[in-house]
Amino acid sequence: MGVGAPLFAGDDREPERPAEPARPRHLSVAGEKPGAARERPLTVLLVEDDPAMRLLCRYNLEADGFRVVIATSGEEGVALAESDKPDLVLLDVMLPDLGGFEVAQRLRAVPIVFLSARAAEADLERGRAAGAIDYVTKPFDPVALPDRLREDLDELRRGGGADRVWAMRFGRS
Repeated sequence: MGVGAPLFAGDDREPERPAEPARPRHLSVAGEKPGAARERPLTVLLVEDDPAMRLLCRYNLEADGFRVVIATSGEEGVALAESDKPDLVLLDVMLPDLGGFEVAQRLRAVPIVFLSARAAEADLERGRAAGAIDYVTKPFDPVALPDRLREDLDELRRGGGADRVWAMRFGRS
């Protein structure tokens, strides 16, 4: 049996080059030139006791350029917030020691976004009263989470304050 011509199924065009991966976006600082990158990535302190939820959030945040610090309890979250000085705390409501609302009251100097399955109107009101700028209810789109947190921080840094961010999300402050 003789050697035949190679078999090729498909067209003979040059394969398209894969798109370049998106570069992480960063907030700009007042007075900074547009498009200038920040020296350090935004840091999110994730206070979550569920390992699967921690993994899901951490993966999506880090893939989008965030630095993620993990705490698995309220007390650990308070300690890490004081030592790491995060840009934002993503905080579960139901934790094994301190409740998320109590943690939020202790961390008034850091923007807080609750992440919880507790989605009743009373829970949202309690979160806002505890100082949260946003409240993400489970289930949620984990791929959209980094953009949501960036939008929250952008609005906060534009000078609107926590009430403005809350109103942007929920139509009321």
